[in-house]
Amino acid sequence: MPPNCEMPSSSKTAAMTTREKANLIKQLQDEALRNLSPNTLYIVLYLRSDPPEPNNFHWGFYFHGEHVGGWKYHMRNLGDGWIADHGTSSGVFKSTFLCVLIQIADIPSAKRDQLDQIMRSRDGDVNSIPGMSCRVWLLEILHQLAQQGLVRCSDCKALEQECFRIGNHHSYGASKNNQPRPVVKSELCY
Repeated sequence: MPPNCEMPSSSKTAAMTTREKANLIKQLQDEALRNLSPNTLYIVLYLRSDPPEPNNFHWGFYFHGEHVGGWKYHMRNLGDGWIADHGTSSGVFKSTFLCVLIQIADIPSAKRDQLDQIMRSRDGDVNSIPGMSCRVWLLEILHQLAQQGLVRCSDCKALEQECFRIGNHHSYGASKNNQPRPVVKSELCY
């Protein structure tokens, strides 16, 4: 990340007004979004508690398109069951609870429709997945993406553990609202 993308030290931000801090955070988030590679797939981890608890994240996918913005894919629990919550996103870095983006694949433009179909493939029967959670759904979809050759990952369980390690490493900074949130390349998928 370029040096001008880093949040100033706390001594510098202490003298800033709330509005100046908010504007700086927006600038950092916008720059981080512009710096994402087009046609790239990420696993996105969100904090579920403050202070953060180890291995306690909401899991989803984010596909960054050719322009600023992309598509989010995740499942939400509404108490009686899980529902798909997929859609376009122009502000992945703006989520208060965002912890980290983990880059797992480059997806050719010609494969975008196939990616979308796989992401939505369990929407109708998501509650029949054994042990259903957002993480379990993500691993199910990840397995399909690997089978179809969209993600190069031979061990989805090892990737899950890598994501836990990365998320745990960055969770404290996210809880302190360090900006922008980090983007980390998976060592297992790249």
